[in-house]
Parts: sequence; C-alpha cells; structure tokens
Amino acid sequence: MADVRTYDPPPREGPEGIGGWLILPTIGLFLTPLQGLIQLGQYAGLSENFQFLTGAQKTLVGIEIIGNLAIAVVMPVYLLFLLFNKKATFPRTYVIWAVANLIFIIADLIAAKILFGDVFEAAGMELMDSETTQAILRAIVLVAIWVPYMLNSRRVRNTFVQ
Repeated sequence: MADVRTYDPPPREGPEGIGGWLILPTIGLFLTPLQGLIQLGQYAGLSENFQFLTGAQKTLVGIEIIGNLAIAVVMPVYLLFLLFNKKATFPRTYVIWAVANLIFIIADLIAAKILFGDVFEAAGMELMDSETTQAILRAIVLVAIWVPYMLNSRRVRNTFVQ
C-alpha cells in the first residue's frame, strides 16, 4: 500500500488577508471603474464634432477611448477578480497596471499637445487644467506608494499565494 501524504505548506509569519493597508488599494480598485466610466462619458459630446477632426486627431481620440476603457475600467475589474481570489499574479499585475496608467496619461498629454495644441490655444483653454494635473498626481502617488507596497509588503506576500 502506498504511503499517501498531504502537503502542508509551512505557516506564514506576519499578517495575511485583505486587511491593513491593503484595504486602500482595494477601495481604489472599486472606485476606478466608476471614475473611468464617467470620464468616458465626456467623449459623448465629441460625436457631433468628430467629422471636423484630422485623421491623426481621430486616431488619438480612438486610442484615448480604448486606452481609458482598458486602464480605467477593464483592468481594475480584472485586478479585483485576482485580489479576491488571492491569486499570486495580483501584485505583479497591479504594478504593471499602475506603471502603464502613468505612462498612458503622460503619453496622452504629449500627443494631445502635439495634435490639439492649436485647438486648445485658439479656444483659450489650457491643456494642463486642474483635472489633468490631478490625474497625473494620482498616477504618480499610485506608483510611488502602492508599487513598492505590492513588491515589499509581507501582507501581500502572505495573502496572494494561489
């Protein structure tokens, strides 16, 4: 008769589970899709003026819509799935998402300046308005605080093991 032994993983030291500081990025992941959907609603007014855009401007608007949908709606929902299933891929995926978010915002701002700079100037509008500044600051804080937390936290290491 074969000796059947079950594997008992070694006990983990320190905190584990969705608690402590991990609550804050979790709340952020719940709020981000809502904010993303509100932002996507801002493109509704563009439909009547879309015909007046150049090809490059239309391309940028299309990339913005798809990028915002992916980064602000789809990825946070996927991250919540990984989080609540305590998947080991959650911390790495969160880091990729946070960095991609910052890169997307900056690249979008640069592209908007190049393709729409004259439009903003003619309308007397600033490209770097308070909403854009807040988005950049949020993305920087996300990367500066939560990326190191995901990479170094004992709670994160102990929680996401499946």
